[in-house]
Amino acid sequence: MLKRFSMMFLAVLLMFSFSMAQTDIGLKGVGGKLGYIMPDGDIENTLGFGAIVDLGHYNDNIAVQAYVDYWGKDYDVGEYYEWSWSMLSIAAIAKYGFEASGQFKPYAGGGLGLDIGSWDAKYTGPNSDFYGLGDFSDSGSESDLAIHLVGGATMELSPGLEGMAEVKYTIGDADYFGIYVGVIYSLDQ
Repeated sequence: MLKRFSMMFLAVLLMFSFSMAQTDIGLKGVGGKLGYIMPDGDIENTLGFGAIVDLGHYNDNIAVQAYVDYWGKDYDVGEYYEWSWSMLSIAAIAKYGFEASGQFKPYAGGGLGLDIGSWDAKYTGPNSDFYGLGDFSDSGSESDLAIHLVGGATMELSPGLEGMAEVKYTIGDADYFGIYVGVIYSLDQ
């Protein structure tokens, strides 16, 4: 039900946004970011990275960006078990820009994305070749529609280069919180 409602909401938002004369949508900039990720549950904190595509402005206050984020965690569980988890997130985010405070331009926003989670487990101990069937291992992946909530600030570092600091909370099958820093290079100069 939530997925159907989310898809309908996104379709209405897209139709409405393209009907407005104030939109300035297109490829405006690209960038990258690094983050410290704190997943809910048993997955330990880890580092992540991502790419940002600046898609322009819906109006004077609302910017649109596309995100591709990746993070993963490998570790041993006990003496003979290896386990890994990774997340690839592809999202469209709308950000409402508040009035600038000095050099900083704060914003808050949210959007929808596709989160693709993968896991792998392997037993590496003695007798790992169960009756000649090979090593014991298991893996899987699943994708889920996720809600991404963001807040942060940008600052001009030089003409055409903008720095950003951001927090993001993602609500999906695997909820996680991230603290990111990055840069965006403007292609629209």
